[in-house]
Amino acid sequence: MIPPEKVPAFRRKLSDAFVRSLTVPGKYADGEVPGLYLEVRSSRKSGKPVSKHWRLKYRLHGKENRFSIGAYPEIGLKDAREIALAARRDIANKIDPLKAKIAKIEAKALNEVRTFEYVAEQWLNFKSAGLVSKSLAGFRGALTNHVFPFIGKKPVTEINLEHISAILTALRNQGTMAMAKRVRTIIRAVLGFAEGRGWVERNVALSNIEELKIRHVVTSNPAIEKPADLAKFLLRLDDCDKGSVSTAMRLLVILPVRPGELATMRWEDVDLVGADWRYVVGKTKHLNKTKHIVPLPEQALVLLRELRKTCVVDEQGKGWVFTSPVYPGRPINPTSMLKSFQRIWPEYNITAHGFRATYRTIAHEHLGIDPVVLELSLSHRMPGTLGAVYARAQLLSQRREASQLWADYLDQLRQ
Repeated sequence: MIPPEKVPAFRRKLSDAFVRSLTVPGKYADGEVPGLYLEVRSSRKSGKPVSKHWRLKYRLHGKENRFSIGAYPEIGLKDAREIALAARRDIANKIDPLKAKIAKIEAKALNEVRTFEYVAEQWLNFKSAGLVSKSLAGFRGALTNHVFPFIGKKPVTEINLEHISAILTALRNQGTMAMAKRVRTIIRAVLGFAEGRGWVERNVALSNIEELKIRHVVTSNPAIEKPADLAKFLLRLDDCDKGSVSTAMRLLVILPVRPGELATMRWEDVDLVGADWRYVVGKTKHLNKTKHIVPLPEQALVLLRELRKTCVVDEQGKGWVFTSPVYPGRPINPTSMLKSFQRIWPEYNITAHGFRATYRTIAHEHLGIDPVVLELSLSHRMPGTLGAVYARAQLLSQRREASQLWADYLDQLRQ
């Protein structure tokens, strides 16, 4: 038997100390992983130390090949064995280890490119066709202000629950619960987009851990809810100077529409003979192109007929109903109505949108109007299996009756 110290170097099982001490050029087999060896080469320049490189000898498709693992000591013995074993698994599956290595390098490069901000932009581009500009701007604003500063430059594969929790916690501490919920929804959508394309293994934002839960907060626009207060407000409104903004304010109290919808009202959508106003609801027009019908009571028709006398329209009779007194050719800004409302009613922080709530509350409690009729008048989608039936029927005659009843009630309050 040959003593251990007499065994040739290439037959030994390599050790860290042995590899570190090697200075003689040659090929030294690992002795543990088949085909793995360390190639030692002398330098062409005098005085320079030898170079050491890990290589794997293998056969694939009947041909002998060499796979370069890397240089020592950048890659140690343990790492070289792990890489060699992984390569042998590829070889067993008829995969060229060099091609597998190149694919991993490319995947890593793509992973660094696919940051959360990059994926979010791809998601926004995908969603933009079905979103109104206001919704798209809302998504982009939430991302820019609350998400990108935290994880915008981070690859999506590296985002975990801790990152998302930090974003939501910061919003909770600010008391902006509605924005926290919105941001959580956006992050889930972006990571879901990445998961669907195989860029991440799973959507971590879908976790139900406590840190990602946001208690539902009911918020509403400040509104007048008492008939006595509404009566006082109407008298103050009547004292306002006549103009496009004040007329729009009067009409907004009569018609349960959104301020933005009224501000952009157009003459071609108004039928003063048939007494209705038909338009596509901007908030949901990407989902439903059906026009919402607003019955016009006699009091609203009086205001509109008066405006019609001095309106500016084109040859086809098209134009804005409420033209801006500051920017000719443009409609009034809904904010101008809000400021005017708050100026004549400083006691409460009412909003222009709040008059929809005023209509919904007082018309039901004091006039006994059916809630279904009220919801349809507000252009709300009816829930449940009967929603489609109500949406199709629209209960137009009942809504027309309710509209006139509400306008007459406002006149009674003035008295």
